[in-house]
Amino acid sequence: MRRIGFLVVAALFLFSTLGAHAQCGVERWSVKTGTDPGAPNVSLSTYISTTIYNMWSSTKPASLPANSRLSPRETNQYRITGTLTKYARESDSDYHLVIQDGSGRTMIVEIPSPNCVGAGSPFITGIRNARNEFDAKLTATTSFKTVSAPVAIRGVGFWDFLHGQTGVAPNGIEIHPVLDIAFTGTIVQSEPGVVAQATHPPVALPEDMVEDNDGGRVEVYRGRKTVTDEVLYHGGAVIEQPRLRIVFAGEIDVATKASAVAAARALTLDRRTRELERYGVRTASVTIDSEDVAAGFSADATDLDVQRMLANAVESGRIQHVDDSVITVVVVPADARIAVGTTTDWSSYHSLFHPTEIGMPYVVVKGGSTLRDAMFASVARTMIDPKGDGWF
Repeated sequence: MRRIGFLVVAALFLFSTLGAHAQCGVERWSVKTGTDPGAPNVSLSTYISTTIYNMWSSTKPASLPANSRLSPRETNQYRITGTLTKYARESDSDYHLVIQDGSGRTMIVEIPSPNCVGAGSPFITGIRNARNEFDAKLTATTSFKTVSAPVAIRGVGFWDFLHGQTGVAPNGIEIHPVLDIAFTGTIVQSEPGVVAQATHPPVALPEDMVEDNDGGRVEVYRGRKTVTDEVLYHGGAVIEQPRLRIVFAGEIDVATKASAVAAARALTLDRRTRELERYGVRTASVTIDSEDVAAGFSADATDLDVQRMLANAVESGRIQHVDDSVITVVVVPADARIAVGTTTDWSSYHSLFHPTEIGMPYVVVKGGSTLRDAMFASVARTMIDPKGDGWF
């Protein structure tokens, strides 16, 4: 083990073997699909009738465990009615549905792909049923479609992390998985590209904000502006004492590794980094162990694969994840084609996911001539926008 100054640098050659496979989610996936230990205790023979207002009124738990349920919302089946206003098929294979009540309150209900539900889930029959019911009426694609369709939904409650999802309830409550969906009235489908303004207006996203792979939003850095112009502050929570862990994913040459480490060290000396102190970010010197671990890498990957790689590294002990102030920077080859949603046009991006109850802010940056500016842009953004959603 060796030790270095300023931000943490752990040089890891990590990446799970990624092939052509159905994409499934990562965060709290066992709870979403019913393979967690508590799923058999959810009664599917009864349900509680509720409303979007009632679900909005629920107090969000202080923490969300990765593999266990929180009573009472996640241990009961609910029936809820509303108007389906938007729907899409996410990259994690879920159908992301937005339902709305008469007062304009919205919440998300999701139908996983049966192919992403593990063996033994008590929810699999209902999930297949709900997918079939939906597919008989509408066709979900990777782009959000607008519709006005009264529905009655039955499914299990679920607490999600807030990351800019379209239609999300303010507290992150969802129905996930949906086990039954009944279309109870006339379906009014907008023409492709036409938004039904009366039901659910679109959100105008900034130029470098993109839909991610599981329904949220992510900021990407494309190098189209100066780095300083790219860093905007919203007035919310920051990472007060950030540290950095560098993960080399794939075939990274010695020069790129050296450039990445040098760029990380240079961050503490960069006046632009010091300017973030006005927002409460402290860049004091710290020292943490580094280590090397080797594995394979496929350039044809998605952001979900990045999350899965990091989650596997935490589970196996290759990454010690005990502090949400550590920013994990994944350096990939310059020609990597990692898709963030449908976008591969980026030099770096930053996001947040939860391999455990503790969130992991992370940056993905391509090697090459733009590495230094791209690393600064996304790391600086992470310091002042840890969720990675651009405050949307």
